[in-house]
Amino acid sequence: MKKTLAAAAIGVALSAPGAVAEEQKPNIIYVIGDGMGFEFISAYRYAMSDLDTKDIAETQFDHYLTGAATTYPEDDTWVTDSAAGATALSAGEKSYNGAIGMDNDKTSLKTVMEYAKNSGYMTGSVSTSQINHATPASFFSHHPSRYEYNEIADLMAQQYIKDEASYDVLLGGGQQYFIRDDKNWAELLEQHGLKVIQDMQMLDQVEQAPVMGLFAPKGLPHAIDEGKDSLAQMTSTALRLLSGDDKPFALMIEGSQIDWCGHANDIACAVHEMDSLNKALTVVADFMQDNPNTLLVMTADHSTGGLTLGRDGEYAWYSDRVMAIESSIATMRSELLDMDAEKWPEYVADKVNFELTQDYIDELALASEQEGEEREDALHDALVYITGDITGTGWTGSGHTAVDVPVFAKGPYSEDFRGYMDNTDIGKRLIDIVK
Repeated sequence: MKKTLAAAAIGVALSAPGAVAEEQKPNIIYVIGDGMGFEFISAYRYAMSDLDTKDIAETQFDHYLTGAATTYPEDDTWVTDSAAGATALSAGEKSYNGAIGMDNDKTSLKTVMEYAKNSGYMTGSVSTSQINHATPASFFSHHPSRYEYNEIADLMAQQYIKDEASYDVLLGGGQQYFIRDDKNWAELLEQHGLKVIQDMQMLDQVEQAPVMGLFAPKGLPHAIDEGKDSLAQMTSTALRLLSGDDKPFALMIEGSQIDWCGHANDIACAVHEMDSLNKALTVVADFMQDNPNTLLVMTADHSTGGLTLGRDGEYAWYSDRVMAIESSIATMRSELLDMDAEKWPEYVADKVNFELTQDYIDELALASEQEGEEREDALHDALVYITGDITGTGWTGSGHTAVDVPVFAKGPYSEDFRGYMDNTDIGKRLIDIVK
């Protein structure tokens, strides 16, 4: 369906930037909080606030808010997945759920990174997902299905070997897709001049692009578990490498796992992922202070989970209890499955820093009676119930929602991202700036 809202139709007179003179082309920093609806920003702000003084915390997000965007895909569902959302944001065109840089006819769409590379930009991305996951892949490749990870990795690697790559820096996870029994792309890429590193401790040792960082088999660890500063670290390195030339650069930064925590209905996990993204934005803000010819645009591809701050008619959300939780639900479940069920209540109470009621203990006991995948699912549901009830957090489901998402902008051409817009408008306006 063709439902893209023109700015004129909604009364927002936003002129397209048009062609930008070569000497005026700005650096582009394009930040995507995957799954980050407005409610996640509210949750993060409250979680960072001081309950003793009632002072509301100021976050990096608060400095740049300029508008909101729709998120629907090119079908009649209204609810996008990350692939269609990223294709809209990268190429300025709607597509079907699952599409990586392709339209509904499965024709490749030229992305902002490809336009930027053609205009002489350095380009790259950092993400806490694997680098061939839906969002980063939609900026640098074209494939009909987001789930064919090996094939997408093949495409991204072959681009570089054929001297057709639209990237100079790719940092994230994805070892198992680029280093396989049937194909060791890391070795082949090194032979063609692309440095491949697999340890984040090596980031400071990389002196110049091109570089690919593969720091985990799939996605990086959740921020609440082990990956606290990984996004900020990768962002700092990418900015250093991409700005080390006289050329302008375009960098996509994705806080990938806000979405993953939303799918898991894990509020503590989500808040820590928001903090991870906020730290990366602090790195960006410091860079922009010294490099004013830099445009920051930030948005989300969709919101995830139907998060509510408050549940079951109780007018309360306990941010201090959220911050007291020490592990993601995924980590808790994994560790619980490796121990005797009789130890579950004590373990959970210790991890959530809250004395379990009999109701919570009963939920764990019911889960322990299951076998196989049913046991895993029941335990997950029990942990969602316990953490949600303790903190006053509600979720409508485990999927995406069709709500509008925030848009943020600062720097040259930031006025072109004000008001209410379609997600494709963001991609189109960035393409106009770089091409």
